[in-house]
Amino acid sequence: MIKLSNINKSFDETVILKNLDLSIGKGEIIAIIGPSGCGKSTLLRLIMGLHRPDSGSVVIDGDDIVSMRQKELNKVRLKMGLLFQSGALFDSLNVEENVGFTLKENLKLSNEEIKFIVNQKLDLVEMSGRGNDNPSDLSGGQQKRIGLARAIAADPQIILYDEPTTGLDPILSTNIENLIVKLNKDFGMTSVIVTHQISTILRVAEKIYLLKDNKLLPPETPDSIYDSSYEEYRQFIRGGLKT
Repeated sequence: MIKLSNINKSFDETVILKNLDLSIGKGEIIAIIGPSGCGKSTLLRLIMGLHRPDSGSVVIDGDDIVSMRQKELNKVRLKMGLLFQSGALFDSLNVEENVGFTLKENLKLSNEEIKFIVNQKLDLVEMSGRGNDNPSDLSGGQQKRIGLARAIAADPQIILYDEPTTGLDPILSTNIENLIVKLNKDFGMTSVIVTHQISTILRVAEKIYLLKDNKLLPPETPDSIYDSSYEEYRQFIRGGLKT
């Protein structure tokens, strides 16, 4: 489903990723952890095609997106959804317009069809009846739910989460975590989660990768991470690794 091979990425003179490899199977839920500024969000952007690597390949569902033209890349991106850390809703659009934005911009659907899909997605994230609300009317947790509804509006095969539970209280974090698991279970979505939230790592992820020295360490699981042979994993789970 997703295969990154020998990825190198620098910004100016700063090396972010070096000879990085990552393979993610269909329907897997993986978490990527590591200290702030180590390149976790850059990795997500490479998968989305928002950044291009300096060298290496990024294969999505059999297609290498690195050399694609914009039109081809846009088609592949429809297979993916992205939940931004802040929700990143458009302030000038109401909830219904936010959730339907991707559908309106990329698919030839009638207004009625878009409205039907939007209502489906709002129901899925337990935000039915909020289509006419403005983002400013919503709490942080509600904005995350609307952002998630927008991310899944086009029924993507892959969904990428950038700190999906950051800034939420424990109850709201659990609700978002439950939604991630539900999407994976009910729809088989492949999920890549960048997070430093320990509850999210342990409750949601099947595999956990730690980004260190521009590369990913061999993965751990929620069960094995406590006794990992890598001190970095043990430090992270004890809260000793700066995020």
